[in-house]
Amino acid sequence: MTGSGTQGLQNHVCHEWIDKLLNMTKAIRSRDFTLYLGSGHTRNDTLIPMELADVDKIKHAFGTVGFAGRVYYQAVDYFIRLKVEPFQAVLSTWMRGAKAKVDSRDIPFTEIITWCQETSDNQTRNTLAEETRSICALLIPFSYASWRALLNVLEHDLGYPEYIAFCEEKRGVSLAESGSRAQDFLDQTRETYIHLIEPWLNMVTGMSLKHASRFDAIYLLGLRYLDHLFPQGITIEKIAGFFRTWGIDFTGNSALHIHSKGIPGCQSYCIPVDIPGEIHIITGPLKGWLDMESLFHELGHALSFTYTDPALSTEEKDFFQTWALSEAFAFLFQRMCMSREFLCEVLGLSSENAQTVSRAHALKWLTLTRRYATKLVIEVENFRLGRLKRGQLLYSELMRRESGFYYDPETYLFDLMPDFYSLDYFQGFMGSACLSEYLSEAAGAEWVLNPETGDILRCWWHNGNRVDLTSFINETLDRFLEFSSFIKVNQYDLQS
Repeated sequence: MTGSGTQGLQNHVCHEWIDKLLNMTKAIRSRDFTLYLGSGHTRNDTLIPMELADVDKIKHAFGTVGFAGRVYYQAVDYFIRLKVEPFQAVLSTWMRGAKAKVDSRDIPFTEIITWCQETSDNQTRNTLAEETRSICALLIPFSYASWRALLNVLEHDLGYPEYIAFCEEKRGVSLAESGSRAQDFLDQTRETYIHLIEPWLNMVTGMSLKHASRFDAIYLLGLRYLDHLFPQGITIEKIAGFFRTWGIDFTGNSALHIHSKGIPGCQSYCIPVDIPGEIHIITGPLKGWLDMESLFHELGHALSFTYTDPALSTEEKDFFQTWALSEAFAFLFQRMCMSREFLCEVLGLSSENAQTVSRAHALKWLTLTRRYATKLVIEVENFRLGRLKRGQLLYSELMRRESGFYYDPETYLFDLMPDFYSLDYFQGFMGSACLSEYLSEAAGAEWVLNPETGDILRCWWHNGNRVDLTSFINETLDRFLEFSSFIKVNQYDLQS
């Protein structure tokens, strides 16, 4: 066979693998959608099989770097999920059956966070904390088994002796440097945070920080105590009307589907089954600030997917190993809907009420960003030292030091996110501030109300996932992904 013939055959094989992996990806996202929606998922709904030999063939054909490397890591992620899912299913079954008993009420383990957000009684939250500690102690072996299965696949099947080495290669980053930057952020914001968090907690709950746990933090950040200021009659259609001023019509977009179900505060999801052709948002009803935040966060994900150029290659729009860029858009929208401009001009709050809500959210923003920065520092250190099972003490100590709230060591594995997603969140917070600062310069301080903002966003979204967040900030905004923008934007909201 001639050289050109060999090359043609190789190209054909590569295209076949890309198409096959894309179909696998769509199938798994579709299954996730039906699972999260709570319908259409059956025990016989199995995933398309993939063997280790297939992964090896894909690695040989595509390599591990650049856009071609994305194909390999897409295959690896799929292969890992096949191997780990049986262990995760056992854990999920036990989690669904676990319940905390509080004042003769049974609180499902999977609903503890939502329940905490609604519960203003300090003693009741304390009782829940004790119950949760016992449940986590019972579930730890199942969570550990799931993590061990993941690490065993990486080491014995894929030849990665270290979890960090695998994640760094897949992401193309140094996790040690990322953890160091997160620590620098914590050092620079610690004094401001400690100065603000204690009086806020005391004002809302009457508690001192030294007696507060992460469950009190969940209530504090849920902002339900401000829901009396939430305007009545806010609907998804009214929100859609705001976006139309940007030239964005998501209710008339056949690709975007919003499923409002469940109870207020329930976990929300954005599932891009087919980018840009089929995007789903699953969220709860709009009854308060937390519900609106969740909707806007998922809209940030969803709209960036629906406005992706369909002509982009599969590797540029469908296969991506970090969600940081999408999280930046999601956090941009989440923060926007709690800004004074949006609260006053779009929702019609008084200036005083808008300031109350916006400032509380700015405090929440700082708290959450520090939380994920701390988690990143902990995860990098524990995986560096191979302390999956023995990482509880560092987790409890650092979370207490950096947040001020007590974290039970037993909750460590249940606060541990695969693939260092804590980095995606941390970078997403930083990136959203860079985007906000750029929009202020390009479309004015009140960019929220400027129709030109929609043009800028659509231009950004058109490029899909061609580059990661760091490159996007550098190439598109001509700046660097650093936390000076976050500190500047956050301090502005805190001081106003």
